[in-house]
Amino acid sequence: MKILIAVPTFENIYPDTFKAIYDLDVSGHDAEFEFVRGYDCATARNRIAQMALDKRVDYVLMVDNDVVLPQKTIQYMLEDVKDVCLGYYAHRDSDNLYRGRVSICKLYDENGKKHFNYPLESEYMAEELKNLHDNGTTKIQIHGGGMGCAFIKTDVFRRIEYPWYDWVNYKHRGMLSEDLYFCEECRKNSIPIYTDTRVNCGHMLRHIQFAD
Repeated sequence: MKILIAVPTFENIYPDTFKAIYDLDVSGHDAEFEFVRGYDCATARNRIAQMALDKRVDYVLMVDNDVVLPQKTIQYMLEDVKDVCLGYYAHRDSDNLYRGRVSICKLYDENGKKHFNYPLESEYMAEELKNLHDNGTTKIQIHGGGMGCAFIKTDVFRRIEYPWYDWVNYKHRGMLSEDLYFCEECRKNSIPIYTDTRVNCGHMLRHIQFAD
């Protein structure tokens, strides 16, 4: 199995993030590391996706420069492997509004309403994921979420038209971020997205913060 591990950033990589990548258990798979720097996030992710296609790897693991991965992330992702599977991490906190909330979104609500900008009612709480994990559920289907830890089968980029990642600004001033844009493109192409309840990542905010 060939896996590309890549960091999209216009900044430097936090030392804790780099060490977590260095310490990953690749379980004998052929893994290589790339660092795409100096671009906005959407452009960097598109370059990584093209790199995965050019290198003919089987999977790409995108890691944000401020996310700290569990050592067994690749092992977990390859168990009952999905086309797209996300790890999760604590939200950036703002006046405690996001306390306990994580970076993934639930499926559309009962009325089919889309949740693009992480409204609070569409988010998972860390406690929900812990309860699922404690009850033996490792992978659950989600609408989408942040791509700070994203394990993607390279073939997905053949099934979706370019650009795979983009920012969309709507006339009513709403916004679709590049990671949720990708998730929407997956939905349009009948590619389900999952999260692994074991892949609880650290997030470098003012310090390493875990979803708990």
